[in-house]
Amino acid sequence: MKNSKDYDLLLSERKKIVLRLLTVIIFSYFSFISVIAFNPNFFGQLIANTFYSIGIVFGFLLILLIFIVTLFYVYLANKTLEPLIKNIHKQFK
Repeated sequence: MKNSKDYDLLLSERKKIVLRLLTVIIFSYFSFISVIAFNPNFFGQLIANTFYSIGIVFGFLLILLIFIVTLFYVYLANKTLEPLIKNIHKQFK
């Protein structure tokens, strides 16, 4: 099975998808943590005359981004990876 062209294509496509999405998540997470580490007063500022700080809003947006990236991964996996997996199953039945 490891000599199959479809299997090699599956591995390369999966790697492309995962690395791109992982880069987005790691960059956003470490950016968030860097602001907390080096400029915590920025995240402590309140937005206008509300009880919400900038840190709370950006933290919520980070969680939302992770959820969206997960949905996007599921979409890409179903669109690109699943057909390759089905072809591999057909070849080795």
